[in-house]
Amino acid sequence: MNRISLHAGVSRGNGGRLRSPAVDARDLAAAAAARGFGVQRVLIDCSAAEFVAELRVAVAEIRRGDALLLTFSGHGRESSWCFADRDLPLRELCEVLAQLPPRALVLVVADACHHEAWRALDVPLRAEVTVIAPRETHARDGHGRNTRSPFTAAVIRAMVGAPPAAPACGGKAAHRRR
Repeated sequence: MNRISLHAGVSRGNGGRLRSPAVDARDLAAAAAARGFGVQRVLIDCSAAEFVAELRVAVAEIRRGDALLLTFSGHGRESSWCFADRDLPLRELCEVLAQLPPRALVLVVADACHHEAWRALDVPLRAEVTVIAPRETHARDGHGRNTRSPFTAAVIRAMVGAPPAAPACGGKAAHRRR
């Protein structure tokens, strides 16, 4: 099983400035690597085009039964993530993910505001996609310079505490489908 991760931390751009996204992206990449993922890239304050290009590369590598971990830390608006150059509609992101084969596993960790927009998307996906996001509509930033956001800190604690043999995406549901 191939495991690929792609991480973006956007501290500045269309949504204004944040303190924690770059730290969040780097720390999530390190946690993913510790869980057996090959970290494709860590993108800091990248453009939407750079992110989509890297996502296309990752999607091209994923086969049936493989796992893709996609993390984003930054500003979110209704139905989009904010990048350095423009807002990236979640629909556009899902159109790239729609190229994944059936039974590929995708875990999206979205540390951004307006995560509820994922539920409203109507893009047919063959892959099994799980979105993990903060409970609140407006996610909180880290408290100081070079600190993690509270949500990312909790995700990393959960990743570090999970046993190494556990699947990184899909949990028990992935076992039932095999």
